[in-house]
Amino acid sequence: MTSWIRYGVMAWMAEDRYGEDETVLVYFKGTDRAALAEGLTAQHRPPFAYGNATAPGDWGVLVHHMFNPARNDYEGVDYRKLCPQGTELMVFVPNPSIAKGHGPHAYHYKDGQTSSCIDYEDPGYVGEFWPNKMAPLITAAGLDHRSETYEEQLTQLISDHLGLPALDRATFTVFRDLMDSYF
Repeated sequence: MTSWIRYGVMAWMAEDRYGEDETVLVYFKGTDRAALAEGLTAQHRPPFAYGNATAPGDWGVLVHHMFNPARNDYEGVDYRKLCPQGTELMVFVPNPSIAKGHGPHAYHYKDGQTSSCIDYEDPGYVGEFWPNKMAPLITAAGLDHRSETYEEQLTQLISDHLGLPALDRATFTVFRDLMDSYF
């Protein structure tokens, strides 16, 4: 499991049965938490943890499950629908394909468009269907992908670039009943 999620957000889950490898961390700005939660719920991924409420213009954060096995629902979330004009999302997916052992992905959305798709195994990749406006920033940083702290360094680079707040366990509200309903 990637430690940037485990120790950044999920360390407070004392039991592994909550599937912390299958969670998604969403930073949001330009929308309120209730609107984003409603949109995720409509896509069968209601958030099970929230950071503290934020002032307009600040980044908020929430956590939801990547899949909904209770509904046999393994489709991804369409974050573009949750990102109208004036909204920005930064989505971290620690294990996009657990069965195949792929590394983390991160997605930046702005004004309903995908700005960057960052594959931690090849963060500088840009393709026709894989935009990555952060590729020059990532390439210029010269991070060593063989380093034990590579994932943390890349996540910190992205976070610093966007001004994402640090995660603090004490600021999260967790709805364990909702978490339990997934498994």
